[in-house]
Amino acid sequence: MIDQETTLKLQAYLDGELPAPDAERMADLLEHDSGAQALLGELRAIKAALNGNETEHKVPESREFYWSKIAREIERQEPATLLPQAGRTVWWLRLLVPAGAVALLALAFTVVLWPPSGRSWVALADGHEIETPEEETSSFTFRSEREGMTVVWVDTHRN
Repeated sequence: MIDQETTLKLQAYLDGELPAPDAERMADLLEHDSGAQALLGELRAIKAALNGNETEHKVPESREFYWSKIAREIERQEPATLLPQAGRTVWWLRLLVPAGAVALLALAFTVVLWPPSGRSWVALADGHEIETPEEETSSFTFRSEREGMTVVWVDTHRN
């Protein structure tokens, strides 16, 4: 059974499109492989049938005029661009978009980082924070690397 690559090389060999080293390899293959010889015979028969029966169609216009008609039709069917021209862009629109993006980012950070009313945040030694309802709260953190644990003592200063 001949693989796809060998079939393609046989077609190129038949058309005289192979480089000299590949053409020599195909000639050696054809001498020793009867399957390759049979496939080459079929390809020759198909090539002869196509060459003798292919109809030729003439275009009434010149080649350049024919393709220019196709190009004009494509341009006619393309929708108009929706973006404004670079020179006609309103100057304030170019400033408003980045300024609006910066304002939205600032608002988002403010909302995320602002503690709720009546509550306070306590920063722990390792960078974590806890939220408590008490105003006067402190914490102590102990980390044991050997035991692999952290102990946090939160003191609310109640009597």
